[in-house]
Amino acid sequence: MNQIQPRWRSLKEAALYAHIGKLRLVQLAIDGRIKGFQDPDSKRNDWIFDRISLDTYRDGQYQAPAIREKALAILRSVQV
Repeated sequence: MNQIQPRWRSLKEAALYAHIGKLRLVQLAIDGRIKGFQDPDSKRNDWIFDRISLDTYRDGQYQAPAIREKALAILRSVQV
């Protein structure tokens, strides 16, 4: 069964989803590195975060292994 994945996440949900601390998420949003803001519809001005921008931020942190590391991994996997 398909479940709807909400695009906008609360601060708590975003922290759990992205495995990033709450204060760090707020700072990333303030710095413009992810989409997040205080919800104008919330009476408490709760923060909300865009799931897609969280994915993009995390994807940007990934560094593909260099050719040398790939070759070493292949050699390690070969049984002598």
